Order: sequence, then structure tokens, then C-alpha cells
Amino acid sequence: MYSFNGSSRSRPMINLGGQSVSSSSSPNEAMDRAKQQRQYREISRRNQMSVLKIQAFWRSRTVAHRAKNDLRKKFDHLLNSQHQPVISPIHHLNLSRLISFFFNPFNQSDHLRLLQWSDLMILHDSIPLRSYDQLSSSSSLKEIQTSWYLVIAPLMIRRILNLVSIHPTSQHSSTFLRAAQAIINHIIQKDYDGRATALKRLAKDWYWSYIRTFIVSFPLDEKSESISLAVQLSVRLLFKSTSNSIDPFLELDQAEMIDSFTTRIFSIPALPNRVQLSTLVQFSNRLPFPEICERIPDLIDRLDQTSVLHLFSNLLCWGPKFLSSSTISSKELLAYLTAIKLCVDNCPTKLFDQLDIFLESKTKTSRPSKSSSNSKDELSPKTLRWLSNLINPDHLSSLYSVSNRYSQSSRPMFYKLMVSIIFAWPSSREKVLNTLLYNQTRSGDGKINPADSNSNSQGGSLMRELWRSSVRSGTVGVQLRDRRAGGSPQGVLIALKNIKVASDWEALILLSELYSRCLMTLGDDEFFNDETKLTAQTILQNSSQVLSTGRNPLMLDELIGLAGLLRNLAFGLYWTEGQADIKKGHVAGTRVGLEQLRILATRLLQQIYIRDSRRPFCGSGFWSMTSTFDLRSFIQTVVYEESRLEEHEDHQGSSLTNSPPEDFFDPDVHILERLPQTSMSNNSRSRVSQRQLAFISPRLGVLNNIPFVIPFEQRVAIFRTFIESDRHQSRLDFNPLIGGSRYRATIRRDRVSEDGFLSLSSLGPRLKESIEIKFIDRYGLEEAGIDGGGVFKEFLTSLTKEVFDPNRGLWLVNKNQELYPNPHSFSREALSLEWYKFLGQVLGKALYEGILVDVDFADFFLNKWLGKQSYLDDLASLDPELYQGLLFLKNYKGDVEADLSLNFTITINEFDKSETIELIKNGSTRSVTSKNRIEYIDLVSKYKLNVQLERQSEAFFKGLNDIIESKWIRMFNQVELKVLVGGLEGHDIDVEDLERWTVYGGWDESHPTIRMFWKVVRGFDNDSKRKLLKFVTSSSRAPLLGFKELRPSFGIRCAGKDLSRLPSSSTCLNLLKLSEYEDEKVLREKLVYSINSNAGFDLS
Repeated sequence: MYSFNGSSRSRPMINLGGQSVSSSSSPNEAMDRAKQQRQYREISRRNQMSVLKIQAFWRSRTVAHRAKNDLRKKFDHLLNSQHQPVISPIHHLNLSRLISFFFNPFNQSDHLRLLQWSDLMILHDSIPLRSYDQLSSSSSLKEIQTSWYLVIAPLMIRRILNLVSIHPTSQHSSTFLRAAQAIINHIIQKDYDGRATALKRLAKDWYWSYIRTFIVSFPLDEKSESISLAVQLSVRLLFKSTSNSIDPFLELDQAEMIDSFTTRIFSIPALPNRVQLSTLVQFSNRLPFPEICERIPDLIDRLDQTSVLHLFSNLLCWGPKFLSSSTISSKELLAYLTAIKLCVDNCPTKLFDQLDIFLESKTKTSRPSKSSSNSKDELSPKTLRWLSNLINPDHLSSLYSVSNRYSQSSRPMFYKLMVSIIFAWPSSREKVLNTLLYNQTRSGDGKINPADSNSNSQGGSLMRELWRSSVRSGTVGVQLRDRRAGGSPQGVLIALKNIKVASDWEALILLSELYSRCLMTLGDDEFFNDETKLTAQTILQNSSQVLSTGRNPLMLDELIGLAGLLRNLAFGLYWTEGQADIKKGHVAGTRVGLEQLRILATRLLQQIYIRDSRRPFCGSGFWSMTSTFDLRSFIQTVVYEESRLEEHEDHQGSSLTNSPPEDFFDPDVHILERLPQTSMSNNSRSRVSQRQLAFISPRLGVLNNIPFVIPFEQRVAIFRTFIESDRHQSRLDFNPLIGGSRYRATIRRDRVSEDGFLSLSSLGPRLKESIEIKFIDRYGLEEAGIDGGGVFKEFLTSLTKEVFDPNRGLWLVNKNQELYPNPHSFSREALSLEWYKFLGQVLGKALYEGILVDVDFADFFLNKWLGKQSYLDDLASLDPELYQGLLFLKNYKGDVEADLSLNFTITINEFDKSETIELIKNGSTRSVTSKNRIEYIDLVSKYKLNVQLERQSEAFFKGLNDIIESKWIRMFNQVELKVLVGGLEGHDIDVEDLERWTVYGGWDESHPTIRMFWKVVRGFDNDSKRKLLKFVTSSSRAPLLGFKELRPSFGIRCAGKDLSRLPSSSTCLNLLKLSEYEDEKVLREKLVYSINSNAGFDLS
């Protein structure tokens, strides 16, 4: 029931929560509306505050603008009211205060006012500045002096530098900078209270930042007065530690000042090329170069890559002059070495690519073509020129010479720097190493040190120092010495990860690089210090002009120690392939990659091993590492993995070997390629394969790179097993007499080589198959008999005897009657190259079948079989006279250019005609000097050993590799290859072994004649035994692994009871035919007669 209160109108309902009564919205919608309202109110509040700030800023700017205009008018009035010839200090101070307050660098009228202000000091010879020095009589005047020095002067300098940095091309820039220079000179030179404070206010980062901006705004080739003034100002606040008057600088933060100068000024691109010579001299005299070097370790990480490059170029501009100083201290040298090394380590790879292009263009008459890369990434030729000082021989020699003064403190950093350069800039390796090895060092006054009159004494002393002072006694050297402890594979891995021994690794790396390069131009006589042979050379008649110390820098016992370290290191790096990331890992604390280190150790180890194989000095068992692993499982595993690799190559076409890193290419070293894991079909199989690779791949690495750590006999067994495996995979392991087709060739007895070439040269790899030979006698009749392998052996023996005859023109012999390809032009013709390819196939077939051939190849040519480059020491087996002549040149201590008159050409005589070949471009105009003679020796050696014989050798090896895989050949050195091809030479014939593996036809080993035969043979001297072997098998050398390897087996067949018949043989079957002799004397006489007359060569 409703009550009536006297009102006829309804009263409105008021909701204190702000929500309409009639609203039916949800609570979430209400909250959203409240939130929006709050945001709206906040935006309104901010807009209001912004309006107030803008209004305040506008009012302040307007007031400031009016005030500055008033100050400008006052400045103009004061300036125009000055009628005295010399302005008073108070008047000048008032002008300075006014302009410092109102000056705006973007106001052109202010530029004119600043110009007038500057002229007051410059035109009046800085009299206003000097007048400030007289304001010390009263306190009020002294306040004026203080105000000028501590406030106005620093502020005016900042105004000036800011202006020129914004308007560098202003025609008045030089006037402004001269005014700033006058003020700074006055502040520095006058003695007054607060001078240090004034200098502190100037020596801020803005000071050098403004100057840098001004300088870099100009083109590189522009050299104006204003730039010179700016460069002088940049160095004016700095001081040298050797200066006698440095009192005002004592309270300054010198490190901060040097840091700002270095990062702002000393990183300006091509700084020395921006000023005239007179300014450059003044700048250099004030430049605190040692202090800059000391600060670089703290600054290098603050700089971007481009700034580092330009800082580096400026260091290398002033560095050579710095090194020529006779007062340089050990601390300063160490700082310079450290600074250069840090810059090298922080340079990108593309820098060294640009340097290579730049240096190459300098040797050409035409300008280098512009690169297609972005111009921002390109450095100017001037910058590249300074950067190229890094490997300039004079710079490197100076580094070494000064380092000699402070060897104890600077040598480790010197070693680090050389290693960094070599590995950061791989193409510079040869130049750097040649400089360290052969350049003459100079003393502080620039004179050549008397101790370095020998071209090899510098490098020799450095290598001896490296070995005796750093490597042999260092932690790494001691650890690697024991092959079972620190020198074990695991010990090597631990040492490589220890950053504390980084210096030891760098010393070993530099020694290895130097010694490897030294061996390339070190003959065997010098290597073994064979003084008697050196002095007996007929070419060295004038002994007073020949150096007697061109010899091995290391004693043989030292070399054995080094070889032991390298052996353990290389073996460890291959053996831990599955445990260490050889591809991407680095030696701790260095930029040397593990693979680069492995390549280096392998290369030098191979070089030492080759010398040892030619003339042993390391001792029996030195090279073997079989004590560290199980040899039987090694052989089984490596044969299994070889078959797996063959299957992988068949399916994916991949190769066994893999290239070294691009920045460290070495043609002499072949690195194994690991099986890619992407071929695995599922995760389980992938995991198994990885475990297999970790176990198997190291063995292939050892076998293909340092095979000599495995005994020769075991390697021959592996070689034979590889062939049998290949024969099985090619399905050639069947008896051709039982079933299967064979290729048949008809050969005329008097045309063996021609018919062999026509019939077999086109077969290529099919020559591995069984070949049936039918001989045609001189009457044109086909000889009777079935070729079960013996006829082919006879054919192969006859063929090799003919085709390797030097009289046929394809081969020449050296003084040791060893064969090598004929270098004459006709041997490079197409038909001759086909013959070389065929001869390679013939040798490959002989190796494949295990048939020994009586052919001796020159050592340098056998070295090519292994994929090695040939060097000076190999030249002895090609041209001994030229070899001795180059040694004479290398060790000549007179004036090479004047006395010998050589240039970079070589004369080739062919068919009574002479042709001059230039070894380099324009070589006929370049004289051979003491500095470049090593380069000349290298070029002559490479031309004679490599260039002349390149096409012939390639054709021969192509044929050889059709039959024998190149990786199988690389398991041996050149001495072992001789044995592999022709059998053991110089070894006694093992009669017991021969008897053990002999087969008999028509009788057995108990027959009286057989027992008598072996008794006679045992009584032969070794020469007669060899003649017997040659009589029966056509080769005087025993098989590598004993007579069990002879194919067919050595046989003795009964030839009847005719006692007047001489013993005869069928060399195609390795068969000796004997009558049933009953008297030992008769048997001996007839056998000796036969083997000395080569009687009995027929086919049965």
C-alpha cells in the first residue's frame, strides 16, 4: 500500500554508484567503461601538461632569443667602440663572455662575429692573451685572469671546434683553428694558478671527437691548411713520457686522454696521407706512440671492426720509424708487439684478401680492376699500402733485430705475432718465413749486423733458440716427449685444451713452420752437415766467396727430438679424430685451428721422414707407434673401413680424401674425409655409425697421412689386402681357366711394345681383369701353350723392358741410371702423352698382380707418385750440377748481382737450340740479388722438377690410378715404392725362405738332385743368388714379404736324365728346369754357366 505525501510528481531515483537503474549490463562491461574513463582522464591530464611544457619552452626560447640578440647588439657595440690598437684584457674578456653565451653555429652572422673575435688575437700576435698574464696585481684583476683561463678559454675552444666540425668547408676554418691553437698554446706555455684545471677541462672526449669529425669530412687526397691545423691541435694536449717539461700534465688522466686520442684521431683512415710533410713531421715528433701501444689492449674491444683496421694501418705507418729508434725500451717493444698482434687477431679475413689483390696489382703495370664488392667495405690503396708494411721484410727484420736486444722479455710475444700473421694471412706465409730465415738483421743505426753476413745465420739462430729455449724445455715439449704419457693421444688432447701453455704451442708452431720452409732449400749434404762433400764440389772453386755455414740449423740429435714430438703430436691428432672436433677446434689461446696444426705437423714430419729414409739417422723402431695400439685389429679395421668407403663412393660418388681448410691449403698433405652421417636412414643407425667413425676413421687418417708409424711389412700386407678386396668387389677373383671371359691380345715377339699399346691402351681400368696373351713368333706363327698367367707375366716383363728403354725417347736417366720422363717438347705431344698414360697402366698392372719389374725411377719422380711437390733437395736426383750450382748461389757471400749477373730466366737447350724462359713476368729485367735469391732458387727448382714435367707426369699418374688407387700408393715413401715396384735391393737372398715356398714338378724335395741343388745355392755368394733369381723370375730382387708372395711360385721341374743339358728356365712361370744331375760339381758348373749367360729363356 502506498502513502500520499502531498506531491503529485514522482521523484527521480539516484544511483550513487554511477550506474543507471534501467541498465541491464553485466559487471564486466561496467568495469571496462570505468577503465576507459580513467584512461581518458589520464590522457587529458598529460595533454594539459604537454601544453604547459610547450608553452614554457616557447616562452623560454623566445626570451633566450631576445636575450641573445641583446647580447649580440652589445657585442657589436663593444667591438665597434674599440679604437685602441691593443685591446685591454677586460674588454677582451667581456667580448669573449658575450660571444660564448650567444654563439650559435647555425647563425651565419655569429660566424662573422667569431671571425672578428679570432682576428683580434691572430692579427695582433696574441697580445690580448699575453695581457692576461699581467692581471695578478690585485684580487679583482686576478679574478678576471681566472675567469678567462678556467671558464671562457675552454668554452671558446669548444665553440670553435664545434663550429668547424659542423661547417668544415667554411672559408674561415683555418682562422678559427689558428685562434684555438693560440689559446691552447698560451694555456700550456704560461705558468699560472689553475693551469692544470684548465687543461682538464680541455682534455675531454669532445675535444678529439670534434677534430675527428672535421678531418674525416674532407676527401683523402685533399691537403689544406685547416686540416694541418686540426691535426696539430689533435696532438697538442698530449705529451711524451720522455719530455722534460711535463709539469702541467702531471695532474691529468693520461690514460683517458690517450684513449680518446687513439679512438678518435689515431683511427682516422690514412691519417698520414691527409697532411703535408712538414705537418706530418711535427705531428710525429709529438706523437706518444709507445703510450698509444700500451693502451690498445684496453681499447681494442671498444672499437668497431673498421676502426680497428684504420688504427692498425696507422700503427704500421709509424711503427717502422719507432723500431729504428736506438732508445726503444723493452717495455715499449713489448707494447708494440702486443698491439700489432691484437690488431691482426681482430682483422677480418676479407682484409687479407684485399691485401693480396693490392700487392698483386703492384707487380703489374696496369691498374687493378675495381672490385664488385660494396665500396663501403673497400679500403683505400693508401690504407692498404700501410697495412702491407706488416709483412714488409724491413719491418719484420727490424722486429727481429730489436727483439734480439730484449729476447727474454719480448721473444714470447714475437713468436705469438709471427704465428698470428702466418695463420691470419696464409698467402704471406712464404714471405714471412723467408724474411725470418734469410734476411739480414740490422742494428739500431741501420747497419747490417756482422753476425748475419751468412744468409742463413739469422734463421738458423732463431730456430736453435726456439728449440733450445722454448720447445725442448717447455711444458708442451716435455709432455709430448713420452709417447706413453703426455705424448699419448689422450695426453696430446689435454695439452691442446690447456690455455696456460699457449706460448709453448706457438713456439713449436713457429719452429715447425720455419724448419719446414728451411728444408725446402736445404740439400742432403747441408742437412747432414757433410763438410767433405761440400768442399769437394768442383763448382765451388773459389772457397773464399762461399759460406761454410749453409747447413742444418739443428744437430741431428736435436732433430730426432723434434721429430719425436711431431710424431706423437700428429699421431695423437689423427687418433683422437672421434673425440676432438678437429674441423672447428683451435689450440687453446691461439687462432691456430687443430686441423691446421695437424697439417703442419704432418708436413714437417713427412719431410724429416723422407730425409731419414734416404739416409737413416733416427734409429730402428723410431717411427713405429705400434706399441700404442693393437696392430692386428688395426689392420682388420682399416681393411674393413676401406671396403665400406668403396661402397659409399659407389653409391654417392664421394672421395676418400678431403681438402684442408681454404685458408691453409697445402698441396703436399692429403687429409681423409670422414663418412658423412647424413647417409644414415634412422637415428639408431646414425648413432652406431658415429661410434664406428670415432673408432675407425683415426686408422684411415694414420694410414693415409703418417703411414710410416706402421711397419713397412704391415703396410705391404695392407696394400695386398686392398688389392684382393678390390679384386673381389670387381668380381675378378675367379679362375680364368675354369670359367669366365678374358680379354685376348695377340702380340708379335718383335713388336711387343707397339702391339701391347694398340691392344691394351684403350682398356683403362679393365686392364685389372685377366688378360690372355697369344705370342706370334718371328715367322708369323702362333706359339703353342695356354696362358694361365705365366705368359702374361712374360709379356709384362718384356714390355716393361722395352717401353722403359731410354733409347725410345720417352725416358731419360740421371747419373744413377734412374728413369724420369723426358722434359723435351715432343714428349708433351698428344701421342707421347697417350704412351705415358699406357706406361702408367702397365706399372699399375704389375703392382696389381704382384709382378716385380726391373725398373728404377728417380727419387724426385717417385715423390710425385705420392702427390708431393718437389723442392731443391729433390733436384739432386734430376740434375746434380744444377743442384750444386743453386747451393753455391744460396751460400754465396759476395755481391750476387754484380758477381753472378743472373736474372729470373732459365735457358732450355733442345735439339741444339736454346730458348730462354722467364720464371716470372718480366723476369729478364729483374736481377737476382742477395735478398731475392731464395725466390730464384725456388722458381728454378719448381720449373725443372714440376713445370717441365707436369703434363708427362699427369698422364703417367692418370694411367697408374686407373689400376691402383692413389691412396694406396700414399702409404709408402719413394724408397719403399722402389721396393714395391722392383723388390728388395741390397738385401741378402733368404735361401731358406725360397726353399720353403718352392714347388716341384716330376720330383719332390727329398730327391737327391734337389737336395744337391739347395746345397749348391747355399754356397753361392749373394751376387750369384741374385743372378739365379733373375734367371728364373726375370727379377734379381726378392719379393717384399718373402717368396710366399711370388706369383707364380718358384718352381723346379725335372728336365730328364740328359746330363749334358744346361739348366733352363721359363720366366713366365718362374720355373727352373734341371736334369737329374748326380754330381754336385757338375750341377754347380752348369748352373753357374747358365745364370751368367742368360741361357734358357724359352717357353714350355
